[in-house]
Amino acid sequence: MDSEIAVLQPGVVANRTAQFRVPDDLAVTPTQIGRALVVGSCFSEGVSHHIHRVFEGAASDHVIYNFVGEMPESPPRPISDYAFQLVMLPLRTVMPETMFMALAWDDTAAFENCFQHSRQVLVQLLDGALAYNERHGLTSFVANFLCPQANSMGRLLPANDLRNPTYYVRCLNDFIADYVTRRQGVHLLDIDAIACSIGRSHLQDDVVTANSHGTYISDWDWLHDQKRLHPPRRLGEVLDLRVDDFILALWTEVAAMYRTLRQQDSVKIVICDLDDTLWRGVVAEDGVDSPALIEGWPLGLIEALTFLRRRGILLAIASKNDEARIRALWDHTVGNRLPLSQFAVIRINWESKAQNVAAILREASLLPRSAVFIDDNPVERQAVLDANPGVRVLGADLYAIRRILMWAPEVQVAGITAESTRRSEMIRAQAEREQAREAMPRHEFLATLGVRIRPIAIRDTSHPRFARAFELLNKSNQFNTTGRRWTSEEAVQFFAAGGRFEAFEVTDKFTEYGLVGLAILEADLIAQYVMSCRVLGLDVEHAFMAWLIARTVDRHGQVRGLVVETDANVLARDLFAKTGFAAADGGWILRRRTPLPPPAHVQILDDA
Repeated sequence: MDSEIAVLQPGVVANRTAQFRVPDDLAVTPTQIGRALVVGSCFSEGVSHHIHRVFEGAASDHVIYNFVGEMPESPPRPISDYAFQLVMLPLRTVMPETMFMALAWDDTAAFENCFQHSRQVLVQLLDGALAYNERHGLTSFVANFLCPQANSMGRLLPANDLRNPTYYVRCLNDFIADYVTRRQGVHLLDIDAIACSIGRSHLQDDVVTANSHGTYISDWDWLHDQKRLHPPRRLGEVLDLRVDDFILALWTEVAAMYRTLRQQDSVKIVICDLDDTLWRGVVAEDGVDSPALIEGWPLGLIEALTFLRRRGILLAIASKNDEARIRALWDHTVGNRLPLSQFAVIRINWESKAQNVAAILREASLLPRSAVFIDDNPVERQAVLDANPGVRVLGADLYAIRRILMWAPEVQVAGITAESTRRSEMIRAQAEREQAREAMPRHEFLATLGVRIRPIAIRDTSHPRFARAFELLNKSNQFNTTGRRWTSEEAVQFFAAGGRFEAFEVTDKFTEYGLVGLAILEADLIAQYVMSCRVLGLDVEHAFMAWLIARTVDRHGQVRGLVVETDANVLARDLFAKTGFAAADGGWILRRRTPLPPPAHVQILDDA
């Protein structure tokens, strides 16, 4: 690399840094863990020593796991000490070089038999390595294999053929990807993709050793070749190596996945300006005929927004413009690539963008810290920041926006639920509901809604609605009685100890809101209560609490509640006071079956 290219300008992220694949522009709080468990062979052992470079102050324990067998009954420390485990299986065990070297080229059946054997060994290895996940719900990241850099039979030979080691390993990686999707709390760490981003020629050892070794380059050989007549030079003196970058990028990717699982600093809405931000120029003045209007980075941004919407992140527009003019020109600019109907809230007017952003957040029932605002104008970005502290802003570097929106962990999700795909529709339905509410007295309005609640009992992580309940639990800030965030292993342990999730779905005449509320119960204690702000004002929390109180008092003779104040949960602090509980010993308690009559306009569809 030329020295001129290697010099970075202030504020520029080079593609040689770990932040290239994992942008940190939207991170607010640091990612902290105490300890992780690393399972695998010498490859993983070499990686494990670098964990502290990404997780400051963290340490790791390494368990050697080279061959098919069982993990130790217990890890080196109590399972509760580990935030997660990283599993890096040895390719050599799955695909030993002795399995191929004597095979004839025309014996395709032999290669197919070898692959089936490799898959069987891989299943045994994965099952064993994930024993702690199976027993304790320990969050696990499973690395795939590094594919050989080239077809060992030659450039002109068939590529998608098991006799090509590159294709062979790629098929094994596909199998690993399918395997982890079937396991709760297990996620794929795509180190092969990381190697591609950095460049395989900078780190992979198949230029020296057998394909099946499948790890990064080291100078192991050099130490044993110094007594030769002409000792070789170190590989680092011959090749432009970036092994250190690879290991750092690997741990950075793990940290990103961990942040996403914990929904740390998660983004719930992206608010975008239009002129010179979503497209080049001012369309109301310049027209829509320029071929450069959306080609290049604007098209990349538009596509990124469509992916965000599929992830369940809300989209909104805040633009100083004539709304009728923009709507008339939209089909000629963006069109069906991103229809206006896919934006949950639209504020196109001549008011200040700071006011429009505040109005959007109110309509979406979100806090500023859940929002990202994109604008090319630094004055507008600062004005929005000053008026809405906590909003994250983008736009200083237009060429970086797509990469940030696509790859930053704060805009990624662990899964897609039915509710997440319908969030924009629910926000628009909420706006219609509010307009209807303004036209009549509240009690009359509520009586017209046809509000229905369906309770859902969740007793383990295999329940089909657990994923949505877990998402709600870790995303809710304002109506959250304790603000606690959960890990999947904590949920497994909670259910194993007899804990219960009592969730509920809500529908009214405007829309199906889906699973929007959740109570965490430990015997007679409501240890946490969370609810989506989209159903605030419908009194569904009072109706559900009346239902929940009756059943808990019948079972235990009383029901208790816990509130831990956070900087965001003002809306939830008086939940127990409003539903008839009395303050006691730092918490809340109730010994009556029906403290308050449930709201008459809410129907509970109790199948129990």
